[in-house]
Amino acid sequence: MSVTISSRDRLRRCHELDLLRFLAAAAVVAFHWMFRSTTGTTPLATTGFEGQAALFRYGYLGVDVFFVISGFVILRSAWGRSPDTFLLNRAGRLYPAFWVACTVTALAVTLLPGDRLSVSFGQWAANLTMGSEAFGVTYVDGVYWTLLVELAFYGLVALGTIVGLTVNRVLAGASVWLGISLVHAAWSMPDGWARVFVPEWTPYFTAGVGFALLAKEGPGATLSARQRVAALAVTVASCGWALVRGISFADALTRKYGLPFSGWVVAGVLLATFAAFALLVSGVRVPGAARVAFLGTLTYPLYLLHENIGYTLLTIGNVRLGFNRWFVLAFAVAVVVALAWALNHYVEEPGSRRMGRLTKTLQARSRQHTRIAPRATPATRTHDAEARVLAAYSGFTPVSRAL
Repeated sequence: MSVTISSRDRLRRCHELDLLRFLAAAAVVAFHWMFRSTTGTTPLATTGFEGQAALFRYGYLGVDVFFVISGFVILRSAWGRSPDTFLLNRAGRLYPAFWVACTVTALAVTLLPGDRLSVSFGQWAANLTMGSEAFGVTYVDGVYWTLLVELAFYGLVALGTIVGLTVNRVLAGASVWLGISLVHAAWSMPDGWARVFVPEWTPYFTAGVGFALLAKEGPGATLSARQRVAALAVTVASCGWALVRGISFADALTRKYGLPFSGWVVAGVLLATFAAFALLVSGVRVPGAARVAFLGTLTYPLYLLHENIGYTLLTIGNVRLGFNRWFVLAFAVAVVVALAWALNHYVEEPGSRRMGRLTKTLQARSRQHTRIAPRATPATRTHDAEARVLAAYSGFTPVSRAL
């Protein structure tokens, strides 16, 4: 099924997702700084807001929102691209910023005064792979676990680009992946395979994929009636299974922290997220979203930098310096946001430009090595043009730009 693109608006950047991505990142920051830092057997920081910690306990759901966004945007980003182009694009967007953020975090917790966090050289080196968990090495920053989940998703999408992404193949792949997740809930698969298929998080990604196919622009813009019904079924099934997984995870957090995590609240947040995507794919726009879209560019670096650096700054300000808690919090926010801006401005953006030039070079060489080209027909010329437009589309990034 080819994709018809009638105007540039069909592939507009969804500034609403930039806003949603930033709100999700802010929720995760609040969860870590205000709740996770002081809740549990080993406090990670002194914030001055220990009495209000429980108010921020649902901020972790920002990660769930990230994964839905990722499913939506990565399918659009991969459509029409070759495997090498797709993987280079993802690696170029994720790794340079990650390497710098990992190094800055390791230096901060090592050099700044504090005794609650530490990083060894071997730990830092293993973390640069973005998959230190697979080697049994602790993360330099706790948020990195989500990046390994993202990489697993990218790997599955890359397999799709090898066989060629079409609507029917995406629907079949999403259905099989969702089925694996359902089976895993009854009969757990080995850890190695679980790292490949990330069954606990599958429904969030497949929900995003389903919404991408139902959107009025992008890969599923001209679905047949049968395909639209199938895409709707995959989306609804994914959302339903995500609710079940989300409530189950909330029960696990209740046992972990000895504090009630309401399944109703979790369901409400997830349903609100799915409703937002339903409005987005139906063409609803948020007035003024474009004016704050720049916040979306800060999401990935903010996510990478905030946790352990924030813990260290909060503890130094409250314990060693004894400053007012509001001042310390504001200072920590200012420092982390400034670091995030610098990481985006000096690493992410230049890296994206270089990766774009490299991708164009590879595509040009690939065309040069094609000796015999099939005779073009009006239909194939239209399909090729659509594929090039979709391949060039880079308005979305993972949570980043992951997460």
